[in-house]
Amino acid sequence: MIIPNLLPNLLSNLLSNLLPILPSILVPLVGLLLPAITMVLSHLYIQKDEIL
Repeated sequence: MIIPNLLPNLLSNLLSNLLPILPSILVPLVGLLLPAITMVLSHLYIQKDEIL
């Protein structure tokens, strides 16, 4: 009977350990990485010879 209780406990521990560091991951991702990807894709789209 230890196996059915293992998964909820494992998920609970993982979630409680992950929540405090989530802003440290999401802020650079949303603030730096997504705008950089958007700028690169916009530049590539603008530089195409034919724009649909």
